[in-house]
Amino acid sequence: MKTFSKQSKKLRKFFHSAPLPRAILWILTLAFPIYMTLVANYISFGSRSMLSTLITAQTGAFVLGLLLVYGVYFTFVFLFRRFSTAAGITGFLFILLPLIDHFKSIILQDHFYPWDLTLAQNAGSFTEFLGSISFPWQYILLFVVTILYWLFLHVTRPMLPIRSKVHFVGVPVLAALLVVFVTNTTVRGCYEPLFGIVINEETDQDYIYDNYGFLTGFALNFGTVDTLMPQDYSEEVMAEMFAPFVPTGEEDTSDFENPDVIVVLSEAFWDPTKLEGVTFSEDPLKNYRAIAAEHPSGEMVSCTFGGGTIRPEFELQSGMSTSTLPSGNMPYQQYLKEKTFAYAQLFKSLGYDTLGVHTYQKTFYERDRAYPLMGYDDFLGENDMHAELHWNSGPYITDQTIAEEIIYQLEQPHETGLYLTAITMENHSLYTDKFDSSDWDIKVSGDNLSEQEVISLQNYAKGVSDSDAALGMLYDYIMQREKPTVLLWYGDHLPTLGDNFTPYTSTGTIHADKAAEWTEKEKYTMFCTPYVMFANYDTGNDYRAEDQQVSPYLLPALLCDYINAPACLQTNFLLHVFETCPVMSSYYNLYSPESTPEEREEIQKLHRYLTYDELIGEKYLDKMQGFEF
Repeated sequence: MKTFSKQSKKLRKFFHSAPLPRAILWILTLAFPIYMTLVANYISFGSRSMLSTLITAQTGAFVLGLLLVYGVYFTFVFLFRRFSTAAGITGFLFILLPLIDHFKSIILQDHFYPWDLTLAQNAGSFTEFLGSISFPWQYILLFVVTILYWLFLHVTRPMLPIRSKVHFVGVPVLAALLVVFVTNTTVRGCYEPLFGIVINEETDQDYIYDNYGFLTGFALNFGTVDTLMPQDYSEEVMAEMFAPFVPTGEEDTSDFENPDVIVVLSEAFWDPTKLEGVTFSEDPLKNYRAIAAEHPSGEMVSCTFGGGTIRPEFELQSGMSTSTLPSGNMPYQQYLKEKTFAYAQLFKSLGYDTLGVHTYQKTFYERDRAYPLMGYDDFLGENDMHAELHWNSGPYITDQTIAEEIIYQLEQPHETGLYLTAITMENHSLYTDKFDSSDWDIKVSGDNLSEQEVISLQNYAKGVSDSDAALGMLYDYIMQREKPTVLLWYGDHLPTLGDNFTPYTSTGTIHADKAAEWTEKEKYTMFCTPYVMFANYDTGNDYRAEDQQVSPYLLPALLCDYINAPACLQTNFLLHVFETCPVMSSYYNLYSPESTPEEREEIQKLHRYLTYDELIGEKYLDKMQGFEF
């Protein structure tokens, strides 16, 4: 230690003793943001050729990212005066953030956005993912070089040449400039002429990150709320557009029997037998198939793959479309700030008790804050269950627990009825090393499967068959109940079973590991999840969407129509959407073939205006819903 200290003093004295060494020191000190800009973009890309293309073909975008790194770097310089401290913090940030983007892209096929930072309070929940990550040797080399670079600055100790307290003034000034630079609409309007960056409503996030780099792509996603407001948005425009969907008050709801209504989001609930050339020793969805054969069922075309549960969840809660929001959005954290329309509000207005249940942390996605704003009386997390908590060798509470909790809640006294939304957890990823082999009840085989793919599929089959068993338990209980009850069970998205869409690619189920290259049939394969709806009484109505593929936001309206629940503007509008274009996803360019381009454009416009008004805007439609909340 003494030797290191002695050598450090010699090195520091050398770089401060003469003009040439001092010039080299300051060049290296001021060049640190350039180095970190290169490192950050390379880590995100994972490709030297893409980094080279960014520098040569999208120089303006590279420079924009460089300016941002310099802004952050010098904010910390002015705060601490020590360049080494600023370099340490800057280096940590601009290695960590692109690393998250890189691995999120591999695992979930989606990028890292500013709003993802809202999950920081749940960072401990992601520790299980770390064990499955392997760092390329190039990244490890960059980590070492960055540490050595920082160590050099730490030893040589270049300091901001301002000795008074004046340097603190630079902190708020630089911080304010950074905020204005990335969020101000006028400044952002200068990005195209200054940096050659072209962004519009149709611009895909993959295009932004792949062409402009992580730093610029991340920055471009700040301030997006300002760009969502329709140009002609006003109370008069909304009233005129949605007048045809306002309830008349003359609808016949005499057949509505105030049933208990249960909506279950089953994590990654999907039919793995759809994989080409893969066999299972027994059917993992035997209960689902038996129930679906006797009751309304079909496929939901999810708005996400492998993760992002919050998006299909929110669409089913509200009937709004997350496709009208920026890619990768998190509605609860980003937009849900005050009382908002959701179907829980409708049932609450009818005198129902409303409850949300989740066998995981209730703070995840800020559900504990969001659910009361959507009309729920309470939201229960894993520590609030009344049912016994059941575990197996996996990391999550089993779905048997949530089934028993639902049964417990149904058996409590409710003056009118119960509207309950439940979110399961047992079948959540990762599947690489999830259960002990002794828990594998279903054996998987396939000629084109690797050993790891077989393991992942056996872990998935275990989880999804347990979910299916929970569905069977609820079915048996509900069908023998005297009180009218209806249950909607759906999968939120397909599972991520391996990196780069394996084993979907290795089995030939899809032909490419890039979503942009999938055929329309393959898109439906990769986004369709099963759902089933059953009631223990005759609702008096036929189910409109039997065996059809539908978008998530249509399911609550179809449920209300099936049980003849009192109409509201949302239901009337969504049933119109169903009759016109039951599948509509601008993210994946999926539309029902029966609809014309003109019909799609009109429907998408209406849905965009509705989602903006109810979630972000002035909530003009609240007064037109047909009930008060």
